Parts: sequence; C-alpha cells; structure tokens
Amino acid sequence: MGKSNDTNKAIRNIMNWADRPEWREEFSIALDSHLDPVCERIGISQTELGQELADSDYMDTLVAFVFEDLLTRHLPPDNRNIIDDYLQRRGWRESVVGRRYLQQLQSSALSLYEVVNVAPGRYCDLNDLVRKGSTIRVHEKMGTQDLMIWDQIAARVLNMNDKNIFSGGILPYPAEAADSLLKVLAATKKQLKKDLARVVGKNRISDEMDNLEKQVLQESTTAFTAFWLAHLWNQLRAAPRLPDIVNRDNEAWVHAQTRIPVLRGHTKEVCMRLDESTDWERDHSDDFVWLWLPTSHHSSAKNQHQHAATDGDGPTSINGTLELRSDSLTLTSNSMERTKRGQTELEELLSGLIGPAMTVLQTPEQLMAQQDEQPPAGRGQATPFLESEETAEVMQAFLDQHYRRTLDEPIPMLGNKSPRQCAKSKQGRKNVIEWLKHLENNEMHRAASEDAKPYDTRWIWQELQLKSNDQ
Repeated sequence: MGKSNDTNKAIRNIMNWADRPEWREEFSIALDSHLDPVCERIGISQTELGQELADSDYMDTLVAFVFEDLLTRHLPPDNRNIIDDYLQRRGWRESVVGRRYLQQLQSSALSLYEVVNVAPGRYCDLNDLVRKGSTIRVHEKMGTQDLMIWDQIAARVLNMNDKNIFSGGILPYPAEAADSLLKVLAATKKQLKKDLARVVGKNRISDEMDNLEKQVLQESTTAFTAFWLAHLWNQLRAAPRLPDIVNRDNEAWVHAQTRIPVLRGHTKEVCMRLDESTDWERDHSDDFVWLWLPTSHHSSAKNQHQHAATDGDGPTSINGTLELRSDSLTLTSNSMERTKRGQTELEELLSGLIGPAMTVLQTPEQLMAQQDEQPPAGRGQATPFLESEETAEVMQAFLDQHYRRTLDEPIPMLGNKSPRQCAKSKQGRKNVIEWLKHLENNEMHRAASEDAKPYDTRWIWQELQLKSNDQ
C-alpha cells in the first residue's frame, strides 16, 4: 500500500520542521550518537566513515534511519519531542490521517524482522525476531520490491487504517550481524526484567512484558546501527575497489566463454563456412582458431571517463576468438553484449551444424578471487548465463545430486555435522533450519541478480522432515 497524499505531506512538513536551527542541532547530536561508537571501535573519523557510506550509496539509508530515531526521542530538560513541537505549533496544517501517521511514528519501536513470505510490490509477511508473536502482514509497494524470503531487516512497522505499513527507513541486516544484535537485546531484556521484578514483583512481570520489550527496543536504536555499520564496514574494507572496466564499445567487461556443440560429422562443414565468412578469420592457416573481426557498426567507442580494458585499438582489434575442438566450438569475448551478438551470428552462419549454446561469465572481481583461492576441481567461479532449456535440465540434475550428497556431508555452519545428523535432535533441527534458510536466501538473491529461476529446495525440507516453524 503506497502512502497517501496526506501522509506524504506530513512527512515533508516534519522534515522541513527538523531543518529549524534548534532541531537541526538535535539531529546532529542524534547522528553523533549513532556514528561515534562505531568510529571509535574501528578507529576512523566520522568524515571518513561518511565518505565510505556516500561512495557506497548507503548514506541516504543511514540518514533516514537516524531521522526516524530523532522523531521518537523525548529530550531534556522538559521531555521535548519534535513531533509534539510541530503538532502544537503547526498541527492545524495536517489532516486527521497526517496527524495520526506522525503520532504513530513518534511512539513506534524499531525491531528486527524475518521475511517469511513476500509478494513483491504488494506485501510481505514478517516474524518479529525480538518480540516473537504471530506473523504480521505489511502492505508495501516500494519496500517489498527487492525483498526475498528469509531476508532479515530492521524496520518500524506502523498501523494505519487497520493495515500495517513500513515507516520508511529499512536496514537490510546480514545474518551474522542479526545474531550478534539479538544476543545483546536478549541480555538487555533479561537485565531489565530482573530490575522490573524488584519493583512490581515477579507475579506481575507477565503483565509488563509488552512494555518491557518495547522499552528495550526504543532504547537500543543505536545498537541496531552499530552492528549494521560494523558489519558493513568490514564488507567495504574487504572488497577490492576496482574501477569501472569497459571494452572499446563501452560495454561492461566480463570474461565470457560460450560452448557450442558441433553435430557429429559436420566439423569439416563448420570450418568451410567460417573460412568463407568475412567476419571470421583464421589466426593461422593450420590452426583451428578464428578471430572475430569487428565491423564499423560495433567499433565506435565513446570517450568515457572510465578505465577501458585493453582489447586492441586499431585495425587489428578483434571482438573475440573462436576455437574448434573435437566436438564443440568455444567463443571467448569480453562482454555480455558481444556474447549475444557472437552467438546470434554463429547460429545464422552455422545453422543446422551446431546445437544449443551455454555461456559462463566471470567478472573482474571473480577473476581476482579465483587467483587468491583456486576452487576444487570441477567447481569454477563462473556464473551461468544464457542457459538453454537443455542446459537448465542438466544444471537441475547436477544440483539435485550435489545437495543429496550434501545432506550426508559435514557442514561448517552445523559444527561439521551433516544435515541428517543434526535433524535428529531438537537443537540440531534448529541449526539445520537456519542453514536451509541461509541456503535458500542466497539462492534467491543469486537467481534475481541473474534473472533466472531459483533452485527449488522444498524437497530438502521434506527429506529431513522439517518445517520452517519448527524452531
């Protein structure tokens, strides 16, 4: 559900009110409270951290997050609150819906949620990992576009007209950071529960639990930021910073290899057609390697302020190479666009002589990672691309076999026990469920990034006799 015009107007008005000098200073103080502990821990200045966040397009997310925290704060000396201040002095400008939205936001509590179901662009179903309870449905258009099942997010959920909506600021929370945060929140709640028992007595604790959990969350907003930022910082520092690499056609550089099977008995005809084509030229007369020559249509390169990959500059530059082996052709090029063009040209030129193609891609980052750590034999770092229906079936069969073996192999995330072993005990089942969620979540994000169909893991749950709500 998109926000109404009245709600959007209220958001704009409170943002403008926050730009007044007295509240601008309070926002600066709030921002310091979120950033200073992290900066002190990792040993950098706010300026350095801010620049890293800006370069990585996370700064707007953080600012929105801190701004919502400011809207919920009651400040000394007289318990001042920015929303109270605005509504008392300019509340006549707001509709009933706008006032109610701001009041809901003012009393809201941030929490950590797990996505258990999602209809992108419509709604998502969430489990509150801190307050537990039943699953809630949040009606949201923009906020659900990129969500996947088992994602964990830090967000504020408001109830407007009997429908739940996100307030605005949402932090995607990595599993490792979420685990650390939940432990801290649990310890904080335990201590507050002890303190409260001394005041109201143990018999009345259950009556106060809702207020206690909300208090824990309202006082822990900076902890949400701290764990998220610390994890993000580690990711940013670990990731190699590469310039934007393009080829001479200003296309994103990737190492692409396309394997095209040659139908039995047609190798000689393939060679003849390639030799007759003006687009393909043998590297040497006695070699089975052809150079893919550029045409004027593809060779115009724009002057960009980017680093261009070297693939030749002049009349000797090429689009790629084609090698004939015993039963297949291998087309090598350096962009997805060239791969598609080359495959189309070869399908037209060699019609009736070749079978369906399969292409794998490697980005510069993947190539660097492969140099640092060579993968085991038979397991490359390449990403499947342009899969034919036949190839998809082969890949499905391969993954089925892989995961069937995995069920009986030790998994580091499971304490080097196999999923089958863990599924036999109560705690082990919980661990296997977390492992399965992690596996499914990664697979869905991979499939979304490649515009592919994710691997269906439902059979694994059935095989291990598990359900996601067994925890």
